[in-house]
Amino acid sequence: MGIAKYLKKGRIRINPNDKCIELVDDNSVLQYEQISSSDWGYIYEKYVGQILEDEGWLVDYNGLKLGFKDNGIDLIATKSDTINFIQCKFKKSIISKNQIEWILYKASKKLYDAYANKSNKLIFTLIVNDKDVNFSKKKPKTFSLVFTEISKVQYPILQYFLDHNYIQDKVKLECREIRMQK
Repeated sequence: MGIAKYLKKGRIRINPNDKCIELVDDNSVLQYEQISSSDWGYIYEKYVGQILEDEGWLVDYNGLKLGFKDNGIDLIATKSDTINFIQCKFKKSIISKNQIEWILYKASKKLYDAYANKSNKLIFTLIVNDKDVNFSKKKPKTFSLVFTEISKVQYPILQYFLDHNYIQDKVKLECREIRMQK
């Protein structure tokens, strides 16, 4: 069974002690050695979605439904008058400026379409497992921030992403850290 099909079956629980993922509803177990390194992104999407559901969001698992055709939107979470478009990154490496630009570019059509039909507050959130791992604290050599003074920035590339709030005000940009122990 493919990982997406497995994850669609219900709530999961990550069990790092036994190195497995448990499907809560039917007590099935998927051992870590059965999981490819590329599948961890889908697992992280499911994990993040469950946390958002626990916070009261209604979550559409766009990435699990559409795979690579998700247009850069892994999750669509709605609550009250807010729609939150979410890109999850479960990486053990630094996210570069080029990757940030790709994330924004890839999601832009979906965000634009949502804005064109705007009746809700729109948010685009980048969710990462660990800011210290995913964002360097060093300023890249060929880099400038649009509106933020560089000396006050903890993570320059993350700030580059957030500064797009000032460039366009149609969608609020956010970054959130949600840790998943593997």
